[in-house]
Amino acid sequence: MKSKKWNLFVIGSTVLILAILALVTAFIDPFLHYHGPLPFLEYPLKDERYQNDGMARHYSYDSIITGTSMSLNFKCSEFDALWGANSLKIAYSGASFHELGESIQRCFAHQPDIRYIVCSLDGSRLNMPADYEEYTEYPTYLYDEWFCNDVNYLLNKDVIPKTLAVLNYTLAKEKTPDRDMYGNWAQYAHFGVETVLKDFEPLPVSEKEYYIDNEDITRISDNITQNFLTLALEHPDTEFYFFFPPYSICYWDSLVRSRQLGIQIEAQKLSARLLLSAENVHVFDFSKRTDIIENLDNYTDTIHYSEDINSEILRCMRSGEGELTSDGLDAYYSEIKDLYENYDFTLYR
Repeated sequence: MKSKKWNLFVIGSTVLILAILALVTAFIDPFLHYHGPLPFLEYPLKDERYQNDGMARHYSYDSIITGTSMSLNFKCSEFDALWGANSLKIAYSGASFHELGESIQRCFAHQPDIRYIVCSLDGSRLNMPADYEEYTEYPTYLYDEWFCNDVNYLLNKDVIPKTLAVLNYTLAKEKTPDRDMYGNWAQYAHFGVETVLKDFEPLPVSEKEYYIDNEDITRISDNITQNFLTLALEHPDTEFYFFFPPYSICYWDSLVRSRQLGIQIEAQKLSARLLLSAENVHVFDFSKRTDIIENLDNYTDTIHYSEDINSEILRCMRSGEGELTSDGLDAYYSEIKDLYENYDFTLYR
């Protein structure tokens, strides 16, 4: 009898503790799955893949800024001032196009009347399978509407430190990052020629020239079409702004020395042509902005630029500078190819 009572006590205590843990997690909600930030708590907001979907659910917005680390330093306030919008930044460092496409889809599910979408088109992500994912595990239990799998959130030992972090953040009198500073990594980075060249080692010159082939064309086409073009066609009232980021001169040096310049340019041209088949899509390419690209003070490595460049990209997109047209693609990308094939990269080595 005593054994039975003890077992019931242990089971009951365990259930009670788990219930309290689940309720506390749901109430504080560090990943914003059930509600937005509580007014009397301050949230660190440092886990993009865990918090972006919650922000998309519970924040008010009519436009989104997304993409990879190339988009994380955009300021929503600057976008809003230029476009007369109310934007939300939900970018993902290292994201594949598949991840970005699914994220945009979820945004439409939460907010059907999105006016504008800004998204980076990273060169390294173009020639990848349409379903490619950068990571092996995603918190998909936060992305759906099925309540039963929320147990992975409510009773997750790894979430407990995140819940405590909210309390510690509040007690330390920190503030929940605003939409401008959410995800911003520039505040922690060092920029300049010395920083870039310290870790830059010129590649050996390849003996083999790489050309785009039918497999590449199919892979790029599927990647762009399935993850971006289809979304644009399904939402004709939303204006999509895609952009090829201005990578530094060191990036172009590596493409030339590895003899992959031609295939990269063809990949960008093919991607732009596909996207521009939708009337509500704008495509910008900043690969020819040598005033930015040659100035290594703008960079923290060969591709990542400062938030000032993000501001310049927004200004250009709003004014139409650098916007591509279907009729001008061949001439534009021929100019880029000529520029970097004949460039004197020894100035930067």
